[in-house]
Amino acid sequence: MKSSSQKTESRENKAIQIAWYFVWCTFLLAGINSLSSCAKQDGEAAKTEASKENSSKEVVKEKPQYYKVKNVELGASIDAAMAKNGTQIFDVTCTGCHKYDEKYVGPALGDVTKRRTPEYIMNMILDTETMIEKDDTVKCMLQTYLMKMPNMQVDEKDARSVLEHLREVGQKK
Repeated sequence: MKSSSQKTESRENKAIQIAWYFVWCTFLLAGINSLSSCAKQDGEAAKTEASKENSSKEVVKEKPQYYKVKNVELGASIDAAMAKNGTQIFDVTCTGCHKYDEKYVGPALGDVTKRRTPEYIMNMILDTETMIEKDDTVKCMLQTYLMKMPNMQVDEKDARSVLEHLREVGQKK
């Protein structure tokens, strides 16, 4: 038979367990809510892209003001020399966190040129900290990957070569 002090202690333990349960549930629900807001945002972006394609008028989305690289001129075809240089840079600086066809530490990049604009890709490579701080898409990806992309100290010429390499990889898909 339990003494009154043991019963009181047992009730206190149950109260603590219940309190921790509610704290845990609150964090879980907050996380689910923030993830669903990212999914809604991505879904809205997809709808916007689809409506652009189906529209007879071309809708030009303004580039974010925080982009350092505002415009990237792409050739109609892949520049083989630039892509080869980009492959070497990618192999040294990117493969520790990225693969082409599967998520790894960071997102798969094999079809990134189909999902993101050239300006987005260049700014993500060159101005990582600003993109992490200000870009909603990057903020949502942080909730999935839980790891900030480090600034790889790549210059604009090398970043453009990596972009050309990713274009080449994306064309093969």
